Amino acid sequence: MNTFSLIPTIGMADVEHFADAEYPAQLSLESPAAWITTDFARRAPMVIEHDVKIDDALFMMKKAHVKAKLVVDVQNRFLGIVSAGDLQSHKVLMAATNKGIPRNEVTVRDVMTDKSHLHGFAYQELESASIGDVLYTLQELGEQHILLLDKKSNNLRGMISAADIARALHIPLDITQRAHSFAEVFHVLKSA
Repeated sequence: MNTFSLIPTIGMADVEHFADAEYPAQLSLESPAAWITTDFARRAPMVIEHDVKIDDALFMMKKAHVKAKLVVDVQNRFLGIVSAGDLQSHKVLMAATNKGIPRNEVTVRDVMTDKSHLHGFAYQELESASIGDVLYTLQELGEQHILLLDKKSNNLRGMISAADIARALHIPLDITQRAHSFAEVFHVLKSA
């Protein structure tokens, strides 16, 4: 026996736009940080495999309208994060030169930020943190994203992005990224 009901449908011919992200109307720096969190328990994370070539990765990000993806291996284990900026930065030429390969052979793994260089805090901290607290933390770390760890399960639970904060609050943000290695410091000094 069928216990389900038929849901009435609506024609889509006249629909042209998408709904905006649902942020509370009074969103401010004092608002709870949970309101700006991408919670992986509610929405699957945007991931990319480590062996994808950089040009393909950049194409996928543009098509998905995202600026960063979490990097995974073939067993879907978390390795790090890659941004569209990484895929178009000096990291690409450095990787090609260091590995002695053509630019088009450089992969996501070659330019990603390894998880050992990433910062996060316990998901449970969101209960008492504000958006302003998160933004201050991102600025102090020089990071565009902060990861959220569920301490009970030791799983990656979510992420907060500076770009999401800027979009939600309608403010410009410029977070200066910090170098993670001597090679990056050397490149910045050499470029100056």
